[in-house]
Amino acid sequence: MVKKQKKANKIILKKSFYDLNSVKEALKDFKKVCESNVIIKKNSIEVILKPNKIYLENNLTNEFCNYVLGLMKNKSLV
Repeated sequence: MVKKQKKANKIILKKSFYDLNSVKEALKDFKKVCESNVIIKKNSIEVILKPNKIYLENNLTNEFCNYVLGLMKNKSLV
């Protein structure tokens, strides 16, 4: 039996636009649907998401970014 591998998705967010605390909060909220890793660079925040279920991989990055933006808006950071 061949198991389909779940792909890791990499997102590069500009620090000048995205709030690091909101990204970290979103990662905590997404724990049930994916494994994650964050790399903080000089001008960017790199987020790597690996979905727990294969059917999640197509929309995961878009939903994550939208969620972070929503958190920022609720905190009046946008």
